Amino acid sequence: MNRTGQSRVIGLLGVGFDHQDKHIRITQAENYKVLMGSEESHHELQKICGEIEKAVQSSGRKLSDYTPEEFVELLGKIY
Repeated sequence: MNRTGQSRVIGLLGVGFDHQDKHIRITQAENYKVLMGSEESHHELQKICGEIEKAVQSSGRKLSDYTPEEFVELLGKIY
């Protein structure tokens, strides 16, 4: 919780569990991290996080400005 006592979204984490090739994949961006996964699922998680990041930026807010409820609302508009 932040100083006002409200929970806030601080980042996104995508984790792929289908990495049969044992290749370690890590992608870090300002608001998200994507770990592991097959090449295909890792790329898909990157794409999803990127779309969310664009939606947040176009709202004129930062990810940390969103409460969990507001974030779920934003996701509903994207998907």
